[in-house]
Amino acid sequence: MNTIIPQFRNTSIALCLLIISVLIIFSCGCSQPALTRQTNAPSPITVTQPDNSHILISYSGSPETNNLLELEATVTDSTGKVQTKSVGDRYSTTPLRWGATLTLTGNFNGNDHLVVTGYFMDGSQRPLVDTSL
Repeated sequence: MNTIIPQFRNTSIALCLLIISVLIIFSCGCSQPALTRQTNAPSPITVTQPDNSHILISYSGSPETNNLLELEATVTDSTGKVQTKSVGDRYSTTPLRWGATLTLTGNFNGNDHLVVTGYFMDGSQRPLVDTSL
């Protein structure tokens, strides 16, 4: 009987340590802040290609871009030809009007790369669209 008691004691200690470890792990996970899911608002820029010779860029506006002054679109077509056009004026003090459009005309029947950059009242600029058509 003396040999059974030490085995039982070792098993009990191991089981207690396992339970304490599991409780510690779960309690650490429960004390972490909940993950929040961030959803991106729909882009105020819409790009459509109605045919192989036109790309239409539309600015529907949004509260996040109320201080947008100019949209500059640069497209590189499949032959490497680069074309840049803009709507609005980055040196203006009047924001770009919601509903503004910009049309690019060219040979867009291959893999074309389009970057639309926004220029803002605070002097900053950032790409708003970077896509291939």
